Amino acid sequence: MPFLAARAAQTPDAPALEFMGQKWNYEILNQWVEEFTDGFEKHKINQGRRVGIYLSNRPEYIALIHALVRTGAIAVPLNNRLTQPEIKWQVEQSQCDYIACDEDDYFKIHEMAGADQILILSPYHQPKQILTPHHPPLEPDSVQGIFFTSGTTGFPKGAMLTLGNHHASALASADRLPAKTNDRWLLTMPLYHIGGMSIVFRAAIYGIEIVLHSGFDVDKVHHALAHENITHVSLVPTMLHRLLEKYPNFKPSSSLRVILLGGAGAPANLIEKSLALNLPIALTYGLTEAASQVATSTPEQTRAKPGSVGKPLNGTTINIVDESGKSLPNGEVGEIVVSGKTVMIGYLDSERPVRSINTGDIGYLDADGDLWVLTRRTDLIVSGGENIYPEEVERALTSHPAVSEACVVGLPDQAWGQSVAAAIVLRESVSEENLIQFLRGQVAGYKIPKKIIIVESLPHTSSGKLKRVECAATFMSQIKPT
Repeated sequence: MPFLAARAAQTPDAPALEFMGQKWNYEILNQWVEEFTDGFEKHKINQGRRVGIYLSNRPEYIALIHALVRTGAIAVPLNNRLTQPEIKWQVEQSQCDYIACDEDDYFKIHEMAGADQILILSPYHQPKQILTPHHPPLEPDSVQGIFFTSGTTGFPKGAMLTLGNHHASALASADRLPAKTNDRWLLTMPLYHIGGMSIVFRAAIYGIEIVLHSGFDVDKVHHALAHENITHVSLVPTMLHRLLEKYPNFKPSSSLRVILLGGAGAPANLIEKSLALNLPIALTYGLTEAASQVATSTPEQTRAKPGSVGKPLNGTTINIVDESGKSLPNGEVGEIVVSGKTVMIGYLDSERPVRSINTGDIGYLDADGDLWVLTRRTDLIVSGGENIYPEEVERALTSHPAVSEACVVGLPDQAWGQSVAAAIVLRESVSEENLIQFLRGQVAGYKIPKKIIIVESLPHTSSGKLKRVECAATFMSQIKPT
């Protein structure tokens, strides 16, 4: 039986979802999902069909996720901050049969993706009748969604996660951070991110309530954490930084037990400030390819050992290896390799199932078996919790006729974790304003460099690869990061 249907059968009157003052219990949410499912089956949105989702955080998104599970269709969450070419590329790569959006985005989606099968999701209304339940057996190996994440080639790669991955992740997370029946999880992360999507399944499995926000608004988040009996919230470091910057003496309500902090490395001063305020910080290290959490430190463990992300969750194994793939003993630094029940079945169109993930992240396990992450995917830039692969921005820059070569790096940024910077070699003169305007049509706004410098040449290895470390050093010598 699907997660939500099982929960509605067990605790129908328990609160399930709150959004802008409107509330749903599990019975009503389940009925709404049944109506979605009934409509989908009539339109043959069924087993194996791929449905792109171009929506901001809203209740319809959550109902849609559960309805797709019941029909056996595959969700393809689309980042609505991406540009037309980026969205079109993902839709084509995932071979979406349909795209779900709201009415205001219909013409935009039709132009962006050229899809004829567009689903218009109207705001919630009370189901007209109790429909015949759709309770197909839950197949753990069924693909629930295709989640695009940065790949080693610089192109986004579609990680295929199964229902079994989500279930294993939810159980392992609850084992590390126990859930209670009256918990309220503030969901302000975007639902197209695995960090947001995972909460949808966890809430149904645990039987707890989601308090959904349309996005991150620092004042609304502050009010919720201080006055609305929130017990859990997931944040990226940028969000917490903005919260503490505006509310330096922040004091949440006594109900708050966990601030799950991940998505990027948390600066030491942010951790120190949080601990000084007695905030219940649970540092976590996770991956899209592993259905979110991989290792998590409880608030008590974070206080005892600041900076460590703790031990791997139950069912997950972390191995540290050298450049040849040989396992290293505790205390030695190497690449983090993850395996276990939460690991995806593979990337989109991959020929072989995945048994482990070579993350590219660098870290070590200490004598207690706790993980310390030193560098997140050496070339990957993480700005405000968003992954940015340098080669993607470099391709966009060099598609401008005036740019012959580009090197994109991440610079330390107190507010965003990292900011994007580019060193470029020109064929002909061009203004920075012209380049920025050009990029706006090529990549999402958060990928556009905040700093651009012009150089005569870029450093390369003997094999022709860019020396990004040297490029970053050039920036650090010329520009004081914000």
